[in-house]
Amino acid sequence: MSAKDDEQIDPRETQLHPRHAQSLIGHDAAERHLLEAYQSGRFHHGWLITGPKGVGKATLAYRLARYLLRYPDHETAPGDTLAIPADDIVTSQVSARSHPDLLVVQRDVEKGKLKAGITVDASRKAADFFSKTAGAGGWRIAIVDVADEMNAAAANSILKTLEEPPERSLFILLCHERGKLLPTIRSRCIELALQPLSPQDTASALELLPDGLGKPALPHIAIANGRPGLALALAETGAGAVFDRFTKAVEAGRLDTKTRMTIANALYGRGSDDRFNVFCALLDGWITAAAATAIRQPADRRQGHALADAHALIGHSIRETNALNLDRRLTLLQAFDLIEQARKA
Repeated sequence: MSAKDDEQIDPRETQLHPRHAQSLIGHDAAERHLLEAYQSGRFHHGWLITGPKGVGKATLAYRLARYLLRYPDHETAPGDTLAIPADDIVTSQVSARSHPDLLVVQRDVEKGKLKAGITVDASRKAADFFSKTAGAGGWRIAIVDVADEMNAAAANSILKTLEEPPERSLFILLCHERGKLLPTIRSRCIELALQPLSPQDTASALELLPDGLGKPALPHIAIANGRPGLALALAETGAGAVFDRFTKAVEAGRLDTKTRMTIANALYGRGSDDRFNVFCALLDGWITAAAATAIRQPADRRQGHALADAHALIGHSIRETNALNLDRRLTLLQAFDLIEQARKA
């Protein structure tokens, strides 16, 4: 493989990509809601599936897409779930990214890395895609993965298509943080919020993965907090062990300079992109939970507000670091300083 080809390898392309998943665990109510809406004949053209990263939003989106592509007539659409046979041609086409009536709008790859966000060029593909007619009068479906990664121009381009949807067109927008979306996009979609899974369902989802690929993630169920995808990322990147060191240091009141540098160095260097991003996702959730807990206690309310302010500053700093390729160690050390200052407020 040439260096040029290597630069274009998509880091998302693994056996565990959600488009390959044949099972959906823990979201029965959401699946029934979609199925009943479709079979009723009053299916909306835009669905916004929200929930924390790794909870199963993309798995549900591809499951819905396969079902509609397989059963384009709602009057004859069968079953009590959105499952279609694993050996069906639609299953194979979706898995191979070769179905002509399914488009995925996502971040592009540049020099082997994902771009910072979804650009307007990527979103404009949707307008061109929906200008064509589906084969055999079926559905044209676009999955936006994920919508809160669109820049302003991309969001406005998607909005224009949402405002004037062609017949038998469907947008499925996935979103980790709905507050980042344009209110006008949210208003034109039906929102379906997915909640974190129970520990039992999280374990089941991991155990059902092929070839035992979910087994290494099982020890990370508690940290993943109901998100099978995050448990997998913790196992694959090694971020779980680094985050465990951080939480133990904080709880023991020993987030000293040496510990901070050890953690920062573990998330720096060649090949550490995913580990850094997974750690930052965990850190984001940890600060959010800590702030919410403190705010509920009158004696700790000031600390809670300080943590909330730190959360906003740290989130902005991490996004800027990824977008501009800044020094990750410095970003993390500054984040740890902000956390300690807030805890002393």
